[in-house]
Amino acid sequence: PAVRIGDYHYLDGGLVHSIPLGRAVELGAQRVFVLQVGRIEQALTAPRNPWEVGAVAFEIARRHRFARDLATAPDGVEVHILPAGDGAAPRWNSRESLRYRDFSAVDRRIDSAYQAAATYLEEVVRCP
Repeated sequence: PAVRIGDYHYLDGGLVHSIPLGRAVELGAQRVFVLQVGRIEQALTAPRNPWEVGAVAFEIARRHRFARDLATAPDGVEVHILPAGDGAAPRWNSRESLRYRDFSAVDRRIDSAYQAAATYLEEVVRCP
């Protein structure tokens, strides 16, 4: 929920920029690990209900901005998109995706994402 500090209300920054790759590069990052929320690799489906339009539009905008940041990253910047694991996030075409306060599967999702990311890092990235 929004938090009021002084005269202003604040929301999660992910609403504006959930994968701030461009900002990391602006600040001088040469090696970036993207821990994303698990929907980038999922195909989108056309919304069937009015309330799904906003969710799908948000996801399209999010993906577009990330794709632009990725395409314009300077040569020499190493970007790793960590896998989210099986079922790390609900699919957009399910009713589960609209119940953002439902934490019943969060432990399973965390474990899956952790295992997938750990495997990726062991096999692909050799950290100095």
